Amino acid sequence: MDKQLLKNKIQKITKSNKDKFYQNIALVAVITAALKEIDIRPIIVGGQAVEFYTAGGYSTMDVDLVTPASIKEIDPIIKDLGFKKEGKYWTYKQFDFALEIPGSDLAGDYDKVNEIEIEGLKAYIIGIEDIIIDRLNRYKFWKEYADQEWIVGMIYLNYEDIDWNYLYQKSESEKTLDELKEFKKIVDKKIK
Repeated sequence: MDKQLLKNKIQKITKSNKDKFYQNIALVAVITAALKEIDIRPIIVGGQAVEFYTAGGYSTMDVDLVTPASIKEIDPIIKDLGFKKEGKYWTYKQFDFALEIPGSDLAGDYDKVNEIEIEGLKAYIIGIEDIIIDRLNRYKFWKEYADQEWIVGMIYLNYEDIDWNYLYQKSESEKTLDELKEFKKIVDKKIK
């Protein structure tokens, strides 16, 4: 896609009255379109994924992407769009946007990644099952007990869309199956 057209989309998005969540996903979609030139499909992970799967209930300060490309390949493309590197984050002028690319490997199944269409472009987000696993790991191994609320929220809001066989298998291999069962039981009580 034409660089100038993408820059114009960024201007439109950052000046719109849309909520911050919408703007963040839309900006990622623009970056995703730009990265197509090197055949890269970045995937939203972390807090922005939790925010997506909790319908905005969770709020994050930054957007995390994973991509198999090297920083050397990605940085010039993002810079050409008008973003500025500040430490580990990419920012955009006076707009409240912070993008981090913390890793290259998706901790999950690429077949579970969801595609979002926004502003006529596409963004990709880690699957619901894999972000639940991510938060279960944080809860159990990093003692991030506040994540219980978000795990329960994601399960509750996405109950019918979750591939329970996959989630149970993955949770068992990650040694978080007891926690998953505990949180699912909480949700099951709310649903009934």
